[in-house]
Amino acid sequence: MLITREELAAIKQQAVAEYPNECCGVILVRGAERRHVPCRNVQDQMHARDPITFSRTARNAYYMDPIDALKLNRLADEGFAFGVIYHSHPNAGAYFSETDRGQALIRGEPAYPGAVYVVVSVVGSEVKALAAYRWNVERRVFERADAGDLDPAEPAVSRRLLAAAERRIPGGVNSPVRAFRSVGGEPRFVARAEGARLWDADGRAYVDFVGSWGPLVLGHAPRAVVQAVTAAAAGGTSYGAPTRQEVELAEAIAAAYPSMELLRLVSSGTEAAMSAIRVARGATGRDLLVKFDGCYHGHADSLLVKAGSGGATFGIPDSRGVPAVLAALTLTLPFNDLDAVGELFRQRGEEIAALIVEPVAGNMGVVAPAPGFLAGLREITAQHGALLIFDEVITGFRVAYGGAQELYGVRPDLTCLGKIIGGGLPVGAYGGRRDVMDHVAPLGGVYQAGTLSGNPLAVAAGLATLRALEDRKGYARLEALGARLERGLHDAAGKAGVPFTINRVGSMLTGFFCAGPVRDYADAKTADVARYARFYHGMLERGVYLAPSQFEAAFVSLAHGDDDLDHAARAAADAMAAVV
Repeated sequence: MLITREELAAIKQQAVAEYPNECCGVILVRGAERRHVPCRNVQDQMHARDPITFSRTARNAYYMDPIDALKLNRLADEGFAFGVIYHSHPNAGAYFSETDRGQALIRGEPAYPGAVYVVVSVVGSEVKALAAYRWNVERRVFERADAGDLDPAEPAVSRRLLAAAERRIPGGVNSPVRAFRSVGGEPRFVARAEGARLWDADGRAYVDFVGSWGPLVLGHAPRAVVQAVTAAAAGGTSYGAPTRQEVELAEAIAAAYPSMELLRLVSSGTEAAMSAIRVARGATGRDLLVKFDGCYHGHADSLLVKAGSGGATFGIPDSRGVPAVLAALTLTLPFNDLDAVGELFRQRGEEIAALIVEPVAGNMGVVAPAPGFLAGLREITAQHGALLIFDEVITGFRVAYGGAQELYGVRPDLTCLGKIIGGGLPVGAYGGRRDVMDHVAPLGGVYQAGTLSGNPLAVAAGLATLRALEDRKGYARLEALGARLERGLHDAAGKAGVPFTINRVGSMLTGFFCAGPVRDYADAKTADVARYARFYHGMLERGVYLAPSQFEAAFVSLAHGDDDLDHAARAAADAMAAVV
């Protein structure tokens, strides 16, 4: 037994009472005796007295009342040991953070080796999740001590699965945003999906506006895609050799994207962007890359950087493991700031190999290009002999059949695709002008390869999806569905009196909890992420599945119906009213 039902109830009550501040306490044990000592957080008072010493940082979010510390010391003198140490994470998940770990260790060793650390996630004055962690002496890490059953009042299959996952998978997830760290609580493990809905491992149904982060434009498990994948699997799952179907997919992509005179299939959008950059550098003989703050192009080393203090003078690694010397080759500018682009190219244009951009940003939330922005990028890069790369991994076949370059009438030198061209299976593609792509091996000296590139299952799913879209009739329907969802969210925020800005391009949109407008990453970061977290859980409880981050897009699909959008609007009205 880690904690009793009575202790759990008291801990949850304390965590809610002290929200939005952290709470903390200790359960001490001596034989069969147990003493619960809730501790008072006096950080606010200490900060008011001495704001420099007691600054408001993650590490200083909690300062124990000295009277409580004295009480704990007296109990320790009487032979009590620290059995459980608990604290809350306001508006965050029930995970053991680096800060938690640092505070639990003294010179690399646990201060209380036998203690179990319980973390409580509180969002919007409600406890969303609990988890327990214990020091593993052999592995020298804190790992889950519960099996997802810490809360005996609410056993959940997803919780048990998360506890099991955390023992083998970093954070219990295979992609960070799935961990719910931005919104608090615990992720739902999905059991199945069909059409516009998915069901979690506990049997709860949700109207899905994530759509596997964009590729499911036809919805979950569309009949044509399932049949195509089934037929392909019957003939073998991988060959490592050319196939007729991959040629057909390449032809279909080139027909929709005239800028892609030659293209290469790969296995992900990250791989497509990484390869396109290598080709650009190889073709131009230059090293520098320009990207925009808030635009995400996958996790390749060259792209995980943020702007330096000089705006666009040098890159700083945005992830550990990225060498500073490599990050320095990536320059970052504000999205939609054409003047900044022009000035950078005037200073360093002869060194720049390429500029890469999401023509419609989707990873700072949806942000559309300002009028003339993309055309201006085309003109500036051409003038200085640099290549223009459109990362259409999200927008490709989403905002139009020919993507953003069709929608805005701007033709890049290279294009990166993913998501929809795989119909829900892992696939990507990069391509562009013939003279540029002639540099790719085996024609040229830029090497790129992949054992699973052109995988027959992914190609079959992609072909089935593109064939369902090629008459372009579905795009009017997607526009109407996107507009209906936008109206529902707008009306809900208006009734609740909540500052709210919606950016939408076709069937992808983001609602930012700020007054707006949102034109770049700096604007996006003014959004109230704590309020989004409360709204997110309100929607989840009402059967609507959104992205667990303020800075992601929502997607509608052709499987959504008017009833689904109306349900989302009603849920939003209730959830908005609750977050005021």
